[in-house]
Amino acid sequence: DPPAFSEAPIQGYRLFWTEAATGREQTVDVDGRSYRLEGLKKFTEYRLRFLAYNRYGPGISSEEVTVTTLSD
Repeated sequence: DPPAFSEAPIQGYRLFWTEAATGREQTVDVDGRSYRLEGLKKFTEYRLRFLAYNRYGPGISSEEVTVTTLSD
Protein backbone atom coordinates (compact mmCIF):
# COMPACT_ATOMS: atom_id res chain seq x y z
CA ASP A 1 0.00 0.00 0.00
CA PRO A 2 1.13 3.58 -0.53
CA PRO A 3 2.63 5.45 2.43
CA ALA A 4 0.03 6.93 4.81
CA PHE A 5 1.54 10.41 4.43
CA SER A 6 3.47 11.98 1.57
CA GLU A 7 4.53 15.56 0.80
CA ALA A 8 4.06 14.95 -2.94
CA PRO A 9 2.44 12.30 -5.15
CA ILE A 10 4.25 8.96 -5.32
CA GLN A 11 6.18 8.64 -8.60
CA GLY A 12 7.10 5.00 -8.20
CA TYR A 13 8.45 2.27 -5.99
CA ARG A 14 11.86 0.68 -5.65
CA LEU A 15 12.22 -3.03 -4.92
CA PHE A 16 15.43 -4.35 -3.36
CA TRP A 17 16.14 -8.08 -3.18
CA THR A 18 19.13 -9.90 -1.77
CA GLU A 19 20.10 -13.52 -2.17
CA ALA A 20 20.79 -14.49 1.43
CA ALA A 21 23.73 -16.82 0.65
CA THR A 22 25.73 -14.26 -1.35
CA GLY A 23 24.53 -10.99 0.19
CA ARG A 24 24.35 -9.49 -3.31
CA GLU A 25 21.61 -6.85 -3.43
CA GLN A 26 19.80 -5.95 -6.63
CA THR A 27 17.22 -3.26 -7.27
CA VAL A 28 14.55 -2.36 -9.78
CA ASP A 29 12.25 0.66 -10.10
CA VAL A 30 8.58 -0.30 -10.34
CA ASP A 31 5.87 1.96 -11.78
CA GLY A 32 2.87 0.16 -10.32
CA ARG A 33 2.12 -1.57 -7.04
CA SER A 34 3.04 -5.06 -8.24
CA TYR A 35 6.05 -6.64 -9.87
CA ARG A 36 6.96 -10.19 -10.86
CA LEU A 37 10.52 -11.24 -10.03
CA GLU A 38 11.80 -13.74 -12.58
CA GLY A 39 15.00 -15.74 -12.88
CA LEU A 40 15.29 -16.56 -9.18
CA LYS A 41 17.11 -19.71 -8.11
CA LYS A 42 15.24 -22.78 -6.85
CA PHE A 43 15.16 -23.47 -3.09
CA THR A 44 16.91 -20.17 -2.35
CA GLU A 45 16.29 -17.66 0.44
CA TYR A 46 15.81 -14.02 -0.58
CA ARG A 47 15.31 -10.88 1.48
CA LEU A 48 13.08 -8.17 0.01
CA ARG A 49 12.32 -4.59 0.98
CA PHE A 50 10.49 -1.77 -0.72
CA LEU A 51 10.35 2.01 -0.69
CA ALA A 52 8.32 4.70 -2.39
CA TYR A 53 9.85 7.77 -4.00
CA ASN A 54 8.58 11.11 -5.21
CA ARG A 55 10.10 14.33 -6.55
CA TYR A 56 11.84 14.86 -3.19
CA GLY A 57 13.60 11.49 -3.38
CA PRO A 58 13.19 8.11 -1.70
CA GLY A 59 11.19 7.52 1.45
CA ILE A 60 11.90 5.14 4.29
CA SER A 61 12.34 1.49 3.38
CA SER A 62 9.80 -1.11 4.48
CA GLU A 63 10.57 -3.88 6.95
CA GLU A 64 12.57 -6.63 5.31
CA VAL A 65 10.64 -9.74 4.24
CA THR A 66 12.39 -13.11 3.93
CA VAL A 67 11.08 -15.65 1.41
CA THR A 68 12.30 -18.98 0.06
CA THR A 69 11.64 -20.05 -3.51
CA LEU A 70 10.16 -23.45 -4.31
CA SER A 71 11.22 -25.94 -6.99
CA ASP A 72 9.49 -24.13 -9.87
